[in-house]
Amino acid sequence: MKGIQGIQGEAGPSATGTRGAPGAPGVPGSPGSPGTPGSSIQLNPYIVAFHSQTNEYPSCMEGMTELWKGYSFMFIDAGADSKFNQQLGDAGSCMENFFPGFYGMCDGMECKAGNEDHKTVWLATAMFGAEGPTRKLTMKRRETELKNHISRCVVCDTIFKLQTVHSYTSKVPECPDRYVPVVSPNRYISAQNALHLQDPNLWIGFSFWEVSVDNYAIGIQTEQPASCLLYYDPLLMASCDVEGCRLESDSSHAFWIQDTARIAKEKADNNGVLKNDMPPFHNTKEYVSRCVVCRRPEAGQFRFD
Repeated sequence: MKGIQGIQGEAGPSATGTRGAPGAPGVPGSPGSPGTPGSSIQLNPYIVAFHSQTNEYPSCMEGMTELWKGYSFMFIDAGADSKFNQQLGDAGSCMENFFPGFYGMCDGMECKAGNEDHKTVWLATAMFGAEGPTRKLTMKRRETELKNHISRCVVCDTIFKLQTVHSYTSKVPECPDRYVPVVSPNRYISAQNALHLQDPNLWIGFSFWEVSVDNYAIGIQTEQPASCLLYYDPLLMASCDVEGCRLESDSSHAFWIQDTARIAKEKADNNGVLKNDMPPFHNTKEYVSRCVVCRRPEAGQFRFD
């Protein structure tokens, strides 16, 4: 038969074993979840403004980032001693809000709002009649009514540059080698406003030079896209003061690059000698140079946010 269990003996001396060999590699883990989008920094972007010449906002191009939208501002005339302009291609020409007299003049501790002698000049919406562009001498006073006659704009951030080409003829020029035409900033506007565009999808326009009001002029650099306006309108500005805006006045003028070959031909007499004077011409659109805005083909592949 089995006897009773004996008492537990004393503990033996302690000992340490050797480390075992490394185990085999484990199986690969499952893929992790996607990370958050990285941020990119463009240290020297091009900031450009596009103007629709309508009361609808234009659009940035593929590869550009929209910064803001607004109203197309040209310059301030605060009297003989103070005039300031904005290039139509620069961001400062796109004011986020429209107000005819948005500035004040300060002297010492006192500031005064603009008076009837001070003007702000804006790019107006193109106006078309049955036979083409038309203007009337008129004064608009209500702000909501004024806005219908002020062009809209958009400011865009881009890493590629645009190049404008002028033909100095009534024919649309071609882009240089290794360049292609860009899409129109007005490609998404209503059919009614797109009716007078030669091609609603491409930036093809008319060669604009400068405007002047009361002997003060603002010009546009001809390599800038702003010098290729989508619509031809003989007088394209709205001159505003504290009382309202006038779409045309005797002291306002617009300057366009002309079809030089046609002008030279019509100014020459039967012997080919240029005459000193040339009678005014009325089918003015036919005498204006055409233009196109271009870019490198690979430019549309870049984008940063």
